[in-house]
Amino acid sequence: MNAMIAAMTIFLGCYTDDPHPCGLKTLALDVATGAMTITGEHRVSNALYQALSPDGRFLWSCTGEGLESFRIDDGKLVPVDSVGLGDCVCHVAAMPAGDRVVFADYLGGFGGSVKVADGTFCETVRHAHTGCGPNLPRQKTAHCHQACPLPDGSGYVLVDLGLDELVTYPSGRVYKTAPLGAGPRHLLFHPNGRLAFLVSELGNLITTLSWNAADGFHSLCTLPTRATPDKADLERSDSTNLAAAIRLSPDGRRVIVSNRGENSLAAYDFDEATGGLSFKARTLLPGSWPRDFIFVDETTALVAMERSGEVHAVRYDATTGEFKVLSTLGGLFRPVALLAGAR
Repeated sequence: MNAMIAAMTIFLGCYTDDPHPCGLKTLALDVATGAMTITGEHRVSNALYQALSPDGRFLWSCTGEGLESFRIDDGKLVPVDSVGLGDCVCHVAAMPAGDRVVFADYLGGFGGSVKVADGTFCETVRHAHTGCGPNLPRQKTAHCHQACPLPDGSGYVLVDLGLDELVTYPSGRVYKTAPLGAGPRHLLFHPNGRLAFLVSELGNLITTLSWNAADGFHSLCTLPTRATPDKADLERSDSTNLAAAIRLSPDGRRVIVSNRGENSLAAYDFDEATGGLSFKARTLLPGSWPRDFIFVDETTALVAMERSGEVHAVRYDATTGEFKVLSTLGGLFRPVALLAGAR
């Protein structure tokens, strides 16, 4: 009974193929030990990202070609509705008001929002991007990689890896990221609403930006995410190293990036007033290709290792910025997204 009470619900998104059709899984996590158990599986294709509704009653999951909604019933997922949107929906997020979800389609080069009501999808708004960037072939066309709500809930940002752009909607205002060819992947706002962090996949870079509704984004500081940065990352897209996820530490005082290829978590301190970054620590992980990671409490995080088919539970040391593996759930097919259930 006590073990059941202590368990935390985790949602895991995976790629799928014919032998592995269940892309969305539910895990029970024992936070004390890091032990994980699969408690449910759902036939969702290419469940590349998930989001919770603000009230914690619904889960939205990418399905590759669209989105699917689930009602959360005592930690279990009950299908509610689905909607087709494009060719490769890779990201979804809930707007703070809970009346819309926003999404990005990587292959189609567009994103937008979908109105939702009690778990049901209603009308859709799309915004298509066109053009190309210098880092070929990855930037031969637009590639929207993330839809990120603005801090005040007035709109959202589409992060376009193919065009080196952040575009805010509904205004359509464009901010060109630098350096060109770096391929922005994910944007993360600080809780203060004035500071944002951008991870660039192709250039293996982390950038702090200032933000306000009147002036938009302004770059403040950029550092490499890898221990041995390579200028060629900005000139070609066949690098064996690609930066991936970006998260704040639980205390909001440090930003952390996962590096695929180097297979690491890199931690950075930052000055909240100036946006200045300083490298803190690097943890090399067992396994291959850390695609996503999340913190589940002040000292515990989970890391999805896509190519080695594992999820690591790791202990975070806020003093050193380093991580230590506690436990591993193996035998998974291409795990790529992690989400903690509402508490």
